[in-house]
Amino acid sequence: MPETVILGAGIQGATLALAAIARGQRPILIDRDDAPAGASVNSYGIIHGGLRYLQSFSIGRWRQSRRAQAWYIDRYPRHVRPLRCVMPLYRGAIRSPALFAAARVADRTLRVACGQECPLPDDGKYSRQQVLDGYAVPAMDLVGGAFWHDAELTDAPALLAHMLAQVEQRGGVLLRATEAIALAEQAGQLQGVHVRDRTSGQEQRLATGQLFDCRGAWSGFDPGEGAGRAARPSAAILAYNLLLDIPAPHGVDAYALSPRHGRGRSYFFRKVKGGTLVGTFYRPAPGATQAAPEPRDIDAALRQIRLCLPHLDLDAGSIRAVHAGLLPDRDGSGRQFDMRDRHLQPGPRGYHLLVGGKLTTAPLLSEAVADRIWPAQPAGSATKARAHYA
Repeated sequence: MPETVILGAGIQGATLALAAIARGQRPILIDRDDAPAGASVNSYGIIHGGLRYLQSFSIGRWRQSRRAQAWYIDRYPRHVRPLRCVMPLYRGAIRSPALFAAARVADRTLRVACGQECPLPDDGKYSRQQVLDGYAVPAMDLVGGAFWHDAELTDAPALLAHMLAQVEQRGGVLLRATEAIALAEQAGQLQGVHVRDRTSGQEQRLATGQLFDCRGAWSGFDPGEGAGRAARPSAAILAYNLLLDIPAPHGVDAYALSPRHGRGRSYFFRKVKGGTLVGTFYRPAPGATQAAPEPRDIDAALRQIRLCLPHLDLDAGSIRAVHAGLLPDRDGSGRQFDMRDRHLQPGPRGYHLLVGGKLTTAPLLSEAVADRIWPAQPAGSATKARAHYA
């Protein structure tokens, strides 16, 4: 019987497969689609960190995000690069030059105190004129700007494809167009997973005593299929980004703008292949299993963008593409993100659910779970058994 089967070949599944291989496993990675799809390849593509979390005094998220940024940049420098993010600052707004100055000091202090090296350039500030010279933003009450550096995925599908190629090169197995339909268990112990080839329709049982469900919106199984619906993680928030035919920020910069300048939620605008990517937009989608924005969602997003940049002549004809995915929330209502990274074991024994709240920290969740399941062993002592069909 194989030791490791992983459902879902997104960022969470791919990083878990790589972590398993590094610990002597030979995982089988199963995905229902023929090519990368879902939230992993439709995300906005920024590996957030630094000042973003210090604004809300979230030291834990700051530390995690800095570690995650280093993880991506160290391992995949061809697919990840620094991104300068610029935020205009307005008179009388909560996001003020003083707040960002304090956040910069806190960031540098924490880097030293935590021994956290950051592979990104330093943060800084702009004068009012520098902001106006470089960015087409509203000028009324503008007092200056702040900038910081996050990491960005230059091409999320290409990064994921590279990870999956590494899985296969290092001894793992990738099964595409294969759908998990039910669990097999005996006396509360996992015995395998029933799968269906989506091309031929053929069903088989893949024998395993250790299954990791990393399918995001498709995680879990219906009642009577081993793991009850109560164990299914919520995927009740629709997240989507718009690729627009509008002027892009200069160079490889992005800017963060709010419909109420300097207050409330910010949206990012950055240049990508094919146009300017704007996002991320959200709405509750309780019970949804498909990321399908409706016309009302697109209209709502366009209204927000017009408020951010009122000088733009923007309509539905400016949209070149819509990138959408489903994300977890706290209670199924879709009102609040669940940004926690969770490792759940709802039963049967041997069945694990990995629910990641952010693409940024997916590899950290995978590494933590791998350390827990496969603690360090002497070289050559790990079982190398391959999965088989029973």
